[in-house]
Amino acid sequence: MKKIRTALYNVLPGEKAHATMAPQPKYIEGVEGIHASPPVNSAVLVLIVPYENELAIPFIQRSQQGRYHRGQIAFPGGKMEKEDADALQTALRECHEEIGVPEEKVSILGVLSDIYIPLSNFNITPIVGTTLQLPAFTLSQQEVDQVILVKLSDLFNDANKTTHSFNRHNQEIIAPGYKIGEHFIWGATAMIVAELEQLMKTNTFNHLGKL
Repeated sequence: MKKIRTALYNVLPGEKAHATMAPQPKYIEGVEGIHASPPVNSAVLVLIVPYENELAIPFIQRSQQGRYHRGQIAFPGGKMEKEDADALQTALRECHEEIGVPEEKVSILGVLSDIYIPLSNFNITPIVGTTLQLPAFTLSQQEVDQVILVKLSDLFNDANKTTHSFNRHNQEIIAPGYKIGEHFIWGATAMIVAELEQLMKTNTFNHLGKL
């Protein structure tokens, strides 16, 4: 974990890494991405946990509720509330609310680059943290359908990268992402993963994902 913390304090690849997993187009001109209000500040927690003698990240599958991103694979997180002092507090609070990880059990490793989502008008700050043990997850029934634990060795395996296409508003969207079993991680979540992957690989981590 010390190496990950050190890497997060180096120069971040940011948009260069995000671009490798950015859907094309990011939104449909004239139909989406039209917002009268400023971007909504939000945060997610990229939580790195021990799992089966390796390191893994718990993703969530969102429920079918909500206006945007229903049913998608994501990091625990959400918009900043008035009582949140900063993005760190938002990420910790949301992770506790959505999957039951106590804030005091999380050690913060650093912060990845912000990413703006035109579709939902969210500006996301990804916080990276870790726990000493695999948490006992307790899911928010309204927001989360399941937790999906993905080992870093699987997540960063080039064989698990692919591209899906789908139609929205009669226009084809080409979405690169990570195919893990029956799950496809794409959009902002994949873009955040791409930055973490590039950061770790360029900092010459040996036995990536192993404890």
